[in-house]
Amino acid sequence: MKLLKIIVLLSLITLPQLSAAVERLSAKDYDKLVGLGYNKLDAYSDDYSNVKTYWYTLEEHLKLKPKFLGLLTQEMQVNGKLQINSHVYNSKHHVFASRNEKCGNDTKKLFQVLKKCKELKMPVIEDNNISVDNFVRTILDHCNETKVKNLKTQKGVELKISEEKKCRIKYINFKRYEFATVLKEVGSKNSETTNKPKKMNTSTKSEINNLDVFKEQCEDLGFKPRTEKFGDCVLRLVESSKK
Repeated sequence: MKLLKIIVLLSLITLPQLSAAVERLSAKDYDKLVGLGYNKLDAYSDDYSNVKTYWYTLEEHLKLKPKFLGLLTQEMQVNGKLQINSHVYNSKHHVFASRNEKCGNDTKKLFQVLKKCKELKMPVIEDNNISVDNFVRTILDHCNETKVKNLKTQKGVELKISEEKKCRIKYINFKRYEFATVLKEVGSKNSETTNKPKKMNTSTKSEINNLDVFKEQCEDLGFKPRTEKFGDCVLRLVESSKK
């Protein structure tokens, strides 16, 4: 029988008080963000069938003075070529808004609902009560769950996106994103093998699949596999996924 003990060691290791930051992002932060790799021009993942793709400039993001900007990376095929793309997310954008809302239509007015949509833009929301953890969950969910369709450049050239991999967070504002809680898993080597294999339940299989994803994320962050720091990184991700 496998022995499993999970011990909470630390909390709030990185991003101290980021969610409570007084100073918001603004135009003065443009050069610093570009230096970190934030896109000067970017479009959200969405279904752009029969509508124009709206491309946001970094200046436009900063004009809203958001609480958070997130920079995510994602491996994908673009026009048949493998590349790693970056995505910028803004805490003042309602990325899970309905299509009507993104079209700027008032659903309470019938004539607006029937009006042809020209382009999709994210509705602007207040982000005062959005914590960094909530922001992280939202942007990861949107980036991983939303399939890009009919994406076109500003010149109207179609970009065929396929084979999208899992999105990973590179930065939240100016800091590399690190998870808050460290866990340590202690196992018994002698109990790893048993005479009779046990049937895995659905949740156990899901945790194993997530573990492979977490390992990839830790490698992307620069941790070397089979080291103590690499193990700590993976366990932080495990704990974060259970929140």
